[in-house]
Amino acid sequence: MKHIFLKAAAVLMMMYGLSSCKKGQIIDGGVSNPRVNMTTYDYLKSNSWHLFDTTLILIDKAGMKDIINGDVTFFAPTNYSINKYIATRRDAARKVSEKLDYTLDSLLKEFTPQMLRDSMSRYCFKGKVTRDQMTEVGKSFESLTPGAPLNLYLTKYTFTKDGLMTTIAYLVSARRVIGDPDVWVDGKLEDPNDDDDADIASVCQTSGVLTTNGVVHVMANSHIWNFYTN
Repeated sequence: MKHIFLKAAAVLMMMYGLSSCKKGQIIDGGVSNPRVNMTTYDYLKSNSWHLFDTTLILIDKAGMKDIINGDVTFFAPTNYSINKYIATRRDAARKVSEKLDYTLDSLLKEFTPQMLRDSMSRYCFKGKVTRDQMTEVGKSFESLTPGAPLNLYLTKYTFTKDGLMTTIAYLVSARRVIGDPDVWVDGKLEDPNDDDDADIASVCQTSGVLTTNGVVHVMANSHIWNFYTN
């Protein structure tokens, strides 16, 4: 099966509030060359949209460059994902006192290199995990963080452009299971115990980038880093 490289940023911008994609990029279900002649770390560093500047700061502090450049699949969170985490923590702090703040410096002071390594390793999987290993039902994959697997699956989306063209695409997605896994009911994921411990799911805006050492799937900018929830 050919690797399908989905350029999903523009469509996801409308659906998820993404704001850093080139004009004219839409899902077309087509096949393009997914290979880049550089390592995963260099691919993130060379991104022309500067989507991963903050991500690389965390990788560097965690001492994970060699891990990222190993035989791994990396579900790369973007700067926006990390900024959403920071904003969520800041909002929580200001509910206690308007004088409190939470910034990137706060994150870097709070998280030791080992803590960052555990958080970032949640997005890393040994070997090459590609979309042809996933289904709509999903399958649990062990991340490099012990005891922190993710359920990886395909999400079906139907897009209509100008009311004339309809495209069906399957986007790579990742779900952090909280408590008992959510179950599929009538085509939707539902919490089996209805106790508000719903799984945290995020779609990827780009999938199947093949670097010289591994695979990169880029999380949507709407994703909150570390699959954080209040």
